[in-house]
Amino acid sequence: MKKEPGTTKEPKDQLTGSCLCGAVSFSIVGDPVAQLLCFCSDCRRISGADAYAAYVVPRPALTLKTGTPTSYTVTAASGRVNKRNFCGTCGSRLWADLEMGLASVSGTALSDPEIFKPTMVHCESDAPTWARIPEQMESLPPTS
Repeated sequence: MKKEPGTTKEPKDQLTGSCLCGAVSFSIVGDPVAQLLCFCSDCRRISGADAYAAYVVPRPALTLKTGTPTSYTVTAASGRVNKRNFCGTCGSRLWADLEMGLASVSGTALSDPEIFKPTMVHCESDAPTWARIPEQMESLPPTS
């Protein structure tokens, strides 16, 4: 999105986010494809909780603003390859580049925590018995 010369304001529909220490920051333009809580074992491990808050956007909508994230590539149980990006300084989870051209941004990395409003759950059959699965949310079927 092009800025007018002499302005410093960000576009109205642009969201921002960063890691805990602020070394890595990003912006997102446009609406999410999905907002969900993922209960797969990989997402639980990286989130340190019963589910991962996934704010899913088309990968071109996500722009790195400052810093350089560290990444780790993992093959998910589905067989898809995910490149997980995080801050190499503070360890904050930022986003995963997904094979299908999407970015799964950590809803907790968004500057305004009220932006993340999950409407679906994913891989809830993988959740431990103590997980808090919102029964009222639609289930996103596993992809293969």
